[in-house]
Amino acid sequence: MRTTKSISINELSNEIIQSIESKGLSKNIIPTGFKYFDQEFGGLSLGELVVIGGRPAMGKSLSVVNLVSNICEQESILFFSFDLTPSVLSGRLLSDRTGVSVTNIIHNQLNESDKVLLKVAAKKVEKSKLFISDVGVSNVNETIQIIKDHVMEYQTKIVVIDYLQLLGVGKYNSGREAEIGHICRLLKMCAKELNICILLLSQLSRAVEVRGNSKKPQLSDLRDSGSIEQIADKVWLLYRPEYYMIDELDDIEQTPTDGLMILNVAKNKNGKIGNSYFKRDSLFTRFTSLNNYFENFEINPKRLSELKNPFNFKDLDINDDDFPF
Repeated sequence: MRTTKSISINELSNEIIQSIESKGLSKNIIPTGFKYFDQEFGGLSLGELVVIGGRPAMGKSLSVVNLVSNICEQESILFFSFDLTPSVLSGRLLSDRTGVSVTNIIHNQLNESDKVLLKVAAKKVEKSKLFISDVGVSNVNETIQIIKDHVMEYQTKIVVIDYLQLLGVGKYNSGREAEIGHICRLLKMCAKELNICILLLSQLSRAVEVRGNSKKPQLSDLRDSGSIEQIADKVWLLYRPEYYMIDELDDIEQTPTDGLMILNVAKNKNGKIGNSYFKRDSLFTRFTSLNNYFENFEINPKRLSELKNPFNFKDLDINDDDFPF
């Protein structure tokens, strides 16, 4: 962490050249561990605020726990969960590592095989650099002070806050929308000052539920403040079509949506936007990054006949002049 207020352009340029010559990732980029997502959109950038939005049951907490599990042995991570207790969060982490249902872990409904897997996973987790905040405070100023203490003591690089709407600033008389914007600005300044990446989970408004057939979230759905999308460096919006009983995507292949989660990179200040696709396992323990949205999905039976008899323009009874291209 730099202590000076300004940096020469010469120093910054040299850092970029050294990164290029090393043919590796920039030291300010941390891979998420989701292979295809990293290839397409890069990893987590230090100094940035990433907002992860979704309606309930879209997979916000699970996907973040998966991400944390991927990298907690390489990077120091601080996790604030104002929604889940530390024991439940730990159960989700062990569930990710073992494939054992988190419900069975929490309620101790385990067979001998499960117990062996959990003991092995717990031993490996001992080597991780993950810290779960056990404080009940949800005041953003106190939260930021805890972050600063961890950065100083443990060289923390990633901070997860679950979730934005449970944070406050104490007495704030300008309304909730202005307060949420103020919280985001403080967290953005914190990420930049400490050169860390803050993953900030956020709820979306109920407007998603009444939107047509697709229910796809939009930036304007970020709850309580239109300034969230302006302040954040990146915004990821999560969407599970099957939750809304949408059986097929509206693509040419009519791809089945069973277990599918779509992560829409709706804002990326220093990169491209677009969709990344994930497949959830049957026990809700992990999302796996897909190379493309039809990977690991069976071909829709409705399309098999077309594959056996591919379309041929020669079969059409029209002249060459009739083609539009």
